[in-house]
Amino acid sequence: MKTELFQYLKNPLYWAVIGLGLSFRTVLAYFDRLYREPQFWELAADFWNKTGSVTVGFLTLLVVIHRFSYDVEVGVFSAINSTAYGRLSLFWNRLTSGGLAVILSVLLLYAGNIGVSFFWGSKISMPYGWIRSFTYTTAITLVGAVGYFGVSAMICDLTKNHPIAMCLCGLPFASSYFVNAGAVKSFDVFWFFRYGFFTELVRGRAIVSLPVFWLIWYFVLISLILFLTIKERRGNKEL
Repeated sequence: MKTELFQYLKNPLYWAVIGLGLSFRTVLAYFDRLYREPQFWELAADFWNKTGSVTVGFLTLLVVIHRFSYDVEVGVFSAINSTAYGRLSLFWNRLTSGGLAVILSVLLLYAGNIGVSFFWGSKISMPYGWIRSFTYTTAITLVGAVGYFGVSAMICDLTKNHPIAMCLCGLPFASSYFVNAGAVKSFDVFWFFRYGFFTELVRGRAIVSLPVFWLIWYFVLISLILFLTIKERRGNKEL
């Protein structure tokens, strides 16, 4: 697992995406201090709603899940699949280390946003409990990010095609940003687009619209895709 985790972390794109996300946040914080000083800390706490969640989404799809189609792309899949490690351990190690890489990215973005906010907002009074509130939304983001990675990684493993997996997982994730939560009703199609693919959680928001239903939904979604992945691997003698 250490080897796989190192493969994620030595990828320059991993650090480039995190760096771009924090750079964009730095620019926004600067302008917030200049032109929206009364709302500065409120906007800083809203980091996951836009910049942070988009960064996590890009990092997951562009960098982390790529390991699940990498062997096919470089033409070594047959050789690796002929070993016991390639059939079973490699899949679980990549899934575990990928989850750790996603968790690390969220924690780095969390620390980065705090650092940027304190740098530009040092002369602006910080509301009481700001750190606690931001930590709470970050915990929600962690749950959503790990779930989103797990489903996306298994879809990439099923398709063995990184661009297809990016499209299949990116479109429902992105669609949530364009759906107004206040304008949708339970069980209509836009309600599923809004809450159905981890975006709300990655944005640091607890789901308040029938949370028990969505807990069951995510459990079934993850279980179903894991079942299909294992079934496909057994059919191809990859387990």
